[in-house]
Amino acid sequence: MQKAPGRKGARISQMNTVRRWRFTLLIGSGVLAAGALIYFASGRVNSEKTQGAIGKRDVYRDGKVDAASVGAVPGTAPVAMQVILESKEFKALAKNEAFQSLLSSQAFQQLAKDQAFVQLISNASFMQMAQSQAFLQLTKNNLFRGALAASQAQNSNILELTRQSQFSSLRQDSNFQALTRNAAFNSLFRNQAFNQMMKNDAFVSLVSANAFQSMLRVQAFQSLVSQSSFQNALLSGSAAAMSASLRVQ
Repeated sequence: MQKAPGRKGARISQMNTVRRWRFTLLIGSGVLAAGALIYFASGRVNSEKTQGAIGKRDVYRDGKVDAASVGAVPGTAPVAMQVILESKEFKALAKNEAFQSLLSSQAFQQLAKDQAFVQLISNASFMQMAQSQAFLQLTKNNLFRGALAASQAQNSNILELTRQSQFSSLRQDSNFQALTRNAAFNSLFRNQAFNQMMKNDAFVSLVSANAFQSMLRVQAFQSLVSQSSFQNALLSGSAAAMSASLRVQ
């Protein structure tokens, strides 16, 4: 017959039970503490990332770049300008006084922003006719300019236009008569850009200017004005910047 456990055995059993519960509680507390640590650490990192991202978006949205702080000149493209300044044509003209005078001219700088002017100075017919004294005299003739403005020159040839009343006063003009059968003049006569620019007094004056006349005879200038990069630079208002670059060379 088995003896019932005594008082000492009961105490040992009770202590073992307490130890098992204590061990379980310690493990549970450790798990809870680790979970809390991971949760708060993760929340803090996410918060910092979120605040950083918001901060960056705010700076991008509200920030403004001052052109002076980065050395940029409004209306110019530094990389494109550098290509032009380093081109063989520009370098060949850099020491040419007529070229320097032309670029520094306020009339040229203003006209260079006009698409019609840029198209015209790269036009072969205009290049040829601008060197003709008869043509230069005709461009200064107010009767010719008025008749040209009143006509639809781009839709007709010169011989047909001479029959119009507005050209009647030019029938006896020696300069006009000398050019009526000139192929380049006929082509230019129907050119819309030419018709437009003939209404501009600054253009008429510039065509006869010594600096412009001198440049028309220089191959490097003819090649330069035909390049799209140079034309785009003129249209963007970079003629003054190019002129300034010549003064520091």
